[in-house]
Amino acid sequence: MPSARGRVWLVAVVALLLIHFYLRIHNPLALPAFVDERSHITRARIVYHLDRNPAQYSHGKLLYYYWLGLFRPGDYGGLAVSRLATALFSLVEGAASAAAARALFGRRAVIPALALVALAPFAVFYERMVLADPFAGALAALAAWASIRLARQPTRAGGAVVGLLIALAALAKLTTALITALPVIAVVLLSGEHRVFARWDAPRSWLRAQWQRGGPALVTAGAVCVLAWLPVSGAALWMQVGQGDEARLLDTNLVRVGQDASGLGDKLADVITTADRMLSVPMVIALAALAILLVWKRPARGGYALIWLALIWCPVVLLGRGIEPRYLVAGIPALAVLFGGGIAALGELFPRRLTGALALVCVGAWAVGFALPFAHGAATDPVALKLPDRDRYNYFSGLYNGCGISGALDYLDAHGERVNGRVPVAIVMRNCGVCEMHQTARFAGGCIDWHDFREDAIAGDATLWTPVFDGLERWPFVYAITEYLPLGEPPPGAALHWEMVYSFERPRGGTWLVTVWRVALAGGSAE
Repeated sequence: MPSARGRVWLVAVVALLLIHFYLRIHNPLALPAFVDERSHITRARIVYHLDRNPAQYSHGKLLYYYWLGLFRPGDYGGLAVSRLATALFSLVEGAASAAAARALFGRRAVIPALALVALAPFAVFYERMVLADPFAGALAALAAWASIRLARQPTRAGGAVVGLLIALAALAKLTTALITALPVIAVVLLSGEHRVFARWDAPRSWLRAQWQRGGPALVTAGAVCVLAWLPVSGAALWMQVGQGDEARLLDTNLVRVGQDASGLGDKLADVITTADRMLSVPMVIALAALAILLVWKRPARGGYALIWLALIWCPVVLLGRGIEPRYLVAGIPALAVLFGGGIAALGELFPRRLTGALALVCVGAWAVGFALPFAHGAATDPVALKLPDRDRYNYFSGLYNGCGISGALDYLDAHGERVNGRVPVAIVMRNCGVCEMHQTARFAGGCIDWHDFREDAIAGDATLWTPVFDGLERWPFVYAITEYLPLGEPPPGAALHWEMVYSFERPRGGTWLVTVWRVALAGGSAE
């Protein structure tokens, strides 16, 4: 039977995991759809059909589609199902962070690490969306934890586990591939064989001893990792060479190689600004101070956690065209381990009871004053959240989100006329993907976007509005939903009666007004 203190500790761990899960699943549709979510869900619907080469649609996130596909996200409700599936796997992230913190810094590091993972707005916001980064970060955290265990007890079985986890993390998001170095780094830093080399040949002797101890396990890890990648790399090679088609193992749209020093400096500044917004300035300062403390008090273990974080974030900073905040979320487990380890290291400088009480007060104040209000806003009014500028555009004011269209569909669901029990709609938008995520079985009709018409002419030529004409062949009227028409100005050029019903502004400075029109044939009844 565990002691009373052990039972309290266990209750705290379970409570934090439950809080972690609740903050991610409560009101999962509060945030309108983002276009990348639609892409992931679309691919998840086909991965288990096994009728297409997976290299056609991998885009560096193949394993994530297989996870989502287990939950069979359908045409209606697929967004909610997929967001809940992502939240469910985030529990692995919490558990792996806690396990790594305990393996490196002892049990005192577990609760602070779990608290940061559970409450950090960085994690809460993006893990409420259908994004591969939290999924890959969780697998990378498992690989980091398994590498610690391998360094302390190097066996071939342990090496096989590490190799498999590294392969799975890279299959979930190819930008995490640098964690392939973690097992070697763990063996070098955590093997317990550290000493100042007394003679010139000591490094060679030390390396030989390390190889004899951990070499077979590392070779096994490498072999398993390569074997796990063979089906995907083989499929890509066959597609590229055998069929002459382009394999899409990596999405290069956001990759930029060969940046100058000023561009790199700007991106590092963006990382700091993003962290300030998503963790708070006091937490960023605390993390920096605790990292310095760890490097001083426990250089090998603190260094391992810092290298883990660097391996996750360096590809994002060095290769990305700009800092996409969601790409940084895969590093949250490493930050949590640094935080938990730093709190544990404080106990070596000050009385443990005092340190524990101070940490509880500080984390509690951060949770009540910053993290929990942010989580509440994410589940109730995400538009009001203070996000980085790029996120404000992506998720609220720009072209690639469901703001406006979700409001229009909600309005028609509540007030629109029905034909045979469904609201007839004709949608003409810049991006149909986000529209699909918000349509339900209560609507009937189609959508076209800028791939299917001349965008510069659509507002001035009603003959281009093919969904409207298709709808009017089936129903006496349709509701046209668009962001191409100004208030009260329907497109000329067809015998149609346009009556504006409502309009919806995109929030946070969005410039594309979404308008709703009731359209009928001009010679027929518009009633």
